[in-house]
Amino acid sequence: MTEQSQIYLADTYVYEADTEIIGVDTSSPRARIALAQNIFHPQGGGQPDDRGVAAGVEVTPAKDAESGWVWLTLPAGVEPSSLRLAEGTSAHSRIDSGLRRLHAALHTAGHLVDALVRPHGFQHAGNNRFPGQARIEYAVNGTEFDKDELAATLTTGLDKAIAEDLPVMAEERDGRRTITIEGLATEFCGGTHVTGLGLLTGVTIRSVKVKSGRLRIGYTAEHAGEA
Repeated sequence: MTEQSQIYLADTYVYEADTEIIGVDTSSPRARIALAQNIFHPQGGGQPDDRGVAAGVEVTPAKDAESGWVWLTLPAGVEPSSLRLAEGTSAHSRIDSGLRRLHAALHTAGHLVDALVRPHGFQHAGNNRFPGQARIEYAVNGTEFDKDELAATLTTGLDKAIAEDLPVMAEERDGRRTITIEGLATEFCGGTHVTGLGLLTGVTIRSVKVKSGRLRIGYTAEHAGEA
């Protein structure tokens, strides 16, 4: 099977690509194509998918679990043949760069918040990295804590790490991708990230609450400028 390059994993800041079509599928209710060099992040790991266009039409990315390819679903009623799309032909793709930067900022900020929370003894239980909804959840397990004090401690830690502009690095370990915030944490992750914490702005702890036996820490983050 032809290998597909996942450009979004290698470089968060690649927003456009001219590449070859390596797959065309018309068996589903909506047709889809696969590109040799894929720049689209598919929804997963709490991070929403990228938005953008390929071959001049809006597409929606989704990862195929069996092949590992990211397929781009075409709009309803649009057939590849009407766009003269076929395996071996070329196509230009482009993502929404502002949305990509926002998603990367929220994802990296989530890792940073988590790195600062774990020393308090809470067990990670889930996360949401969608704009306006970003939060990380932990099992409380009877741990006693003061919500206001925890929020203040996290805020101090966030401000310090961002001021130090700690590097954020992607590596492969045992065949899996890891993301490391230097000196703080390393986690397996398939999302997009900023390259240094100095690229984060507007990082705040917006809420600390317990609901249904879980500690939910809501946060905000944005990308500082363009890249």
